[in-house]
Amino acid sequence: MLLDALEVYSSRVIGSVHSNQVWDKVHEYFHTQTKARARQLRTDLRSTTLDDQSMRDFLTQIKNIADELAGIGSPMTLEEYVDAVLEGLPQEYAPVVSVIESKFATPPIAKVEALLLAHELRANQFRKQSFFSPSINYTQGYSRGSVSGGHSGRCHGRGSG
Repeated sequence: MLLDALEVYSSRVIGSVHSNQVWDKVHEYFHTQTKARARQLRTDLRSTTLDDQSMRDFLTQIKNIADELAGIGSPMTLEEYVDAVLEGLPQEYAPVVSVIESKFATPPIAKVEALLLAHELRANQFRKQSFFSPSINYTQGYSRGSVSGGHSGRCHGRGSG
């Protein structure tokens, strides 16, 4: 394996006479590769959206990219991190985004995550309540010619069809 690596890098150091020249070329090569990886990660970050995943999975995806950027020596600022999170959210998170953006100072990541997770929980609870609440069909009485809107012998609550 070491010989394979040396073969790959040997073409990059051809013409070097002294060891410091070799190290400079190797350093330049890895620096270029690291910059390219950082650019790719930042592109991935901008394209990361909540879509059909949970908020926790979305936040983990952002954190993994941020950790990898930090690991290659290109850490994100707090503002960049929060912006990446907020830009990946759909319209239904607009009220929370407004609250976060209205702060004079950028709030810590833990606070942003807590607000977003709480909003997701409330939205999911609201969806469940909407799904299980009885639906009333006000047009059914009119479709049978009954203007009074009286019952046609059928119940329109939960579990009926």
